[in-house]
Amino acid sequence: MEKFKPVLASSTWFSALPSYLQEAMFDKMRLKHLKSGQQLHAKGEDGVGFYGVCEGRLRVVTVGVDGREMLFALLGPGTWFGEISMFDDLPRTHDNFCETNSVVAIIQKNAFKALLEQYPELYPHFTRLLCTRVRSAFQFIDSSAGLSLKHQLVKRLLMLTTSYGQHLPKHNAITLTLSQESLAQMINSSRQTVNQLLGELESEGLLKRHYGKITIPEPDNLFSRYQFT
Repeated sequence: MEKFKPVLASSTWFSALPSYLQEAMFDKMRLKHLKSGQQLHAKGEDGVGFYGVCEGRLRVVTVGVDGREMLFALLGPGTWFGEISMFDDLPRTHDNFCETNSVVAIIQKNAFKALLEQYPELYPHFTRLLCTRVRSAFQFIDSSAGLSLKHQLVKRLLMLTTSYGQHLPKHNAITLTLSQESLAQMINSSRQTVNQLLGELESEGLLKRHYGKITIPEPDNLFSRYQFT
């Protein structure tokens, strides 16, 4: 567990916790090792814990009525998720699969409830985490109405690389494993249009296209170029 503490503390949300609350959460964590392609939880399942990604990458997806998978988020090291079901006691809203061999820290539901009972000062911090998700969702809804398709595409790529606001855009390269068809669904466009827009961004030196993958060499450069706030 010790070697993963710096990774788990890299989130802007977790790093803002007082050190004694960080340690209290670390004390309740258990590690879960998962293989590439293994499912962490399914849509409709009861929520059994609050998670932090220690190593690897997970895909949050949903399946449309046509049977096609739509990517909702990519969760990399230092990303926290799963708190909603801890509070509302309702089932999981999406499927979650490991994109690579992964290690996840989990605070089981009973331990999570005990933490809140012992440290009620955690509530405002979880409120802030939930607000981050709500704010990201509203920003994306707003962008769909007011931005060009190119800007919508860039915003979606940045949301995927920053785990919906839990991390700031980084200078290091990030490779996203997703199809152009998935991106097209996300911005309600066609694969042909997305391919054209990706080509424009590639010509600007902001990304590189591969089969089934997109590499963003410097996410912070993409962020600053398009001036998102």
